[in-house]
Amino acid sequence: MTDLLRRLMTAEFDACPLSDLSLWGRVGTFVHHEEQERRFYAGVDPMTGEPDPYAGMFD
Repeated sequence: MTDLLRRLMTAEFDACPLSDLSLWGRVGTFVHHEEQERRFYAGVDPMTGEPDPYAGMFD
């Protein structure tokens, strides 16, 4: 299973084996929950690490 997910996310198949392309070639999309939390409290988007324009608005 892990090999399937790795190959799916790195687009190592000739064609996507799934009907959904949301994971196809998405290297670097997994962010550990602790890293997401650290980013959230730092005021950046938890998934992308980019500045979050809404940070601190809903405290």
